[in-house]
Amino acid sequence: MASRTRSYGRLWSLFRAAPKMLTSRKVPFRLKAIFVGAVVLYWLLPDFMPFIPIDDIAFTMIVIPWFTKKAEQYDHPKHLQ
Repeated sequence: MASRTRSYGRLWSLFRAAPKMLTSRKVPFRLKAIFVGAVVLYWLLPDFMPFIPIDDIAFTMIVIPWFTKKAEQYDHPKHLQ
């Protein structure tokens, strides 16, 4: 049970670190553009459930930890250490 708590804590810290990573000068612009572009395109393009944003929110919540893990290679936030 402790490993589940730690994994949720790690996931929460990844979500909290994402805005800091987006504004960090150490993270390459290319990585930020891929993340923002993917999220914006997914929200704007026609999707499977029009007018119901649940799939858009789910996609965004899946991509945020991916972006944060990739961005940690360039700028490791202090609260994740």
